[in-house]
Amino acid sequence: MTDASPSAYRVLARKYRPETFADLVGQDAMVRTLKNAFAAGRIAQAFIMTGIRGTGKTTTARIIAKGMNCVGPDGTGGPTTDPCGVCEHCVAIMEGRHVDVMEMDAASRTGVNDIREIIESVHYRAASARYKIYIIDEVHMLSNSAFNALLKTLEEPPAHVKFIFATTEIRKVP
Repeated sequence: MTDASPSAYRVLARKYRPETFADLVGQDAMVRTLKNAFAAGRIAQAFIMTGIRGTGKTTTARIIAKGMNCVGPDGTGGPTTDPCGVCEHCVAIMEGRHVDVMEMDAASRTGVNDIREIIESVHYRAASARYKIYIIDEVHMLSNSAFNALLKTLEEPPAHVKFIFATTEIRKVP
């Protein structure tokens, strides 16, 4: 009998979650497009990930966030498609505790008041990272009013703000 504590158990999907673009299986076209954008210094202000449940949309969003904020092991690196995985930003993002990478579940926070929090906070620079990144999961669940409230900020965000949306229903995104 082993004395492994229950807190040590992790679901297989989390244990083997991809942590770099190279780990993403079957996403060659997307990875190539992102690598070209990063290499050219043309990182978009917003990305949208779409696909059925379990295809890695949120995981990919976290990898993009890591790449945008990675400073490398020596602390001098810029945005990269090969995040180091060891700098403070990479570790905090993959653990879901980075102060400048906010994840919002639009399935449970669908209203204008939830979006107002984002709109008000985009004016402030990132606390420690290069970019302040908002990952909005199930973005198709936002009410029309909430999406309309976000629209102006989405179209013209400050240079230090990036949005990454994930959805299973791309046709329902306004």
